[in-house]
Amino acid sequence: MDRNEQKRREEELDRFWDIDALIPPRKIMPTPSSNTDTVEILVEKEEKNVNSNGAQALPPRKNDPERYYVPPHKPIDAASVKVPDEEYTPQGSLIHTVRIFKQKTNYQYYEAFCADAARLYAVHGVECAHMPFFSYVPQYSQMNRQQLEWYLWWRENFRNGTALATDYSYLLLYAYEVINLKDLMDPLEGQTMLCRLWLSYRELFHQLDTYLPEWICDYSLLHHLTPPADLDPKELSAAMSHCALKEFYVASDEGDSLVRGLLIFGSNYDYHKSKFYVPELKKLFDVTVLGAMTAVFDGTGGREGSLFQFGTPESTRLVRDAYTGALCASTVKRKIAVEYTSLSCTHSLRLLITDIIKYTENRIRGHIGVRARLGIYALPTNIRAILDEYLKPLQTNQRFATAQKKKEEEQVYERLYDLPKTALSLENASKIEQTSWSTTERLVEAFAEEESSAPMPVPSAADEPTPIESVPATMKEADVQSTPLTPYFDFIEAAVQADGDAQKQIALQKGELIDAIADRINELAAEQMGDVLLEERDGIYCVLEDYLEWAIELMLQGKDDEDGK
Repeated sequence: MDRNEQKRREEELDRFWDIDALIPPRKIMPTPSSNTDTVEILVEKEEKNVNSNGAQALPPRKNDPERYYVPPHKPIDAASVKVPDEEYTPQGSLIHTVRIFKQKTNYQYYEAFCADAARLYAVHGVECAHMPFFSYVPQYSQMNRQQLEWYLWWRENFRNGTALATDYSYLLLYAYEVINLKDLMDPLEGQTMLCRLWLSYRELFHQLDTYLPEWICDYSLLHHLTPPADLDPKELSAAMSHCALKEFYVASDEGDSLVRGLLIFGSNYDYHKSKFYVPELKKLFDVTVLGAMTAVFDGTGGREGSLFQFGTPESTRLVRDAYTGALCASTVKRKIAVEYTSLSCTHSLRLLITDIIKYTENRIRGHIGVRARLGIYALPTNIRAILDEYLKPLQTNQRFATAQKKKEEEQVYERLYDLPKTALSLENASKIEQTSWSTTERLVEAFAEEESSAPMPVPSAADEPTPIESVPATMKEADVQSTPLTPYFDFIEAAVQADGDAQKQIALQKGELIDAIADRINELAAEQMGDVLLEERDGIYCVLEDYLEWAIELMLQGKDDEDGK
């Protein structure tokens, strides 16, 4: 290796450790100019690109540095907007418009089921023994001969009004049959059969609640049917609670149907879950709450009245695939778009209905003698007046009032045995002491044996107790009975009089918030008698009617104690 080659080799080895040589060189950007003077820009008017024939020429290529082509605005083609296959407006309903679209895909794997259902639709069943059957998606082809015979016999009885005990898969198979045979079965009969299927077996198979209320809704919308009319309030409530489009089951936008809809899904509070909603009080709760809500609805002007001015129902749009979770052929499958007035999605209206129900339950609680009360957010004055007028018959329970009167009489009777309140006296104390020693001496002499009896020694001056004058002055004062609510008597008095200005002044003097003082009073009252004392009415704290006399007596007792000090 010559000298030049060796030198080149050494340079290569030295550059091996040069990290900077591995980094690509940075591009040096020119320093921006600091000149801020204005520059005039000339824009030439674009000429139309027209060829020799007068027709619009092709636009220039994008890589042309001299021209930039902007395509002209094209109006939306009306043919590109998907038109529904059906569209209608239900009458007297919260649903405004129903649009029905066919599915884009035509699948074929349920065509055999539809053919079997059409072939067996008119076949009558013959009495046979029950055969168990299970399938997640039941079809006729999955059953053997004995299972098919049992299904036909069960269906024969069900069509005639008799619901025999059977397996869950047979019920699903019949629901699939009704859904897919839209050309053979009368739609009204199909709706009736789906409702009867759900109501007959929902107690035994709770899974039906998940599917059938939704399928009944879809079946009715696709066949332009009104909601089922034979559902009682309890069944209607269950259907609404298990259906996404709850407003479908409100048969009308006026009267009793709308009121029941507001109670079922227009509130944040369900009185059916109250711990006082017991079997013997269910009728009282149901009749009173429905009547109170109806009174408010009618008293505020109905559908167009002031009730809905506090929370105007919003218009909502829902798009859904029909018969979700069911075996459904492509010829029956549809997409449904519904525009409706929503009672469950309006926040302010839900709060108002919640307060109406809670206010009514509070009056029921007072009627049955329960002191605990539900909190109320904000109830307008006119609605409170309507409720008070309707709930007048629910006065305080007579048994509760009698118990309160008996308790007061017992307290008066017990006061007769209270020791008289007298001032401290050294002379009286000395007499009591001497009497005590005399009594002790007599008892000892009476029960002691004769041989061991001896006269009781008279106490000497050294054995006498400490004179009362040596007791600290703080112990000489009379013990005045007081209550933890004593520091808040002024605020309670203002609450009895419903004087908002006085409450503000008291809070200002104490340096506390009005709400904080009211919360503290309710906490102390709950510790003393097991219930709150104050409630807020239109921004002013008032004493609950059940405890008004108690609060007045408490304050009078406190004033008597102050006068006796």
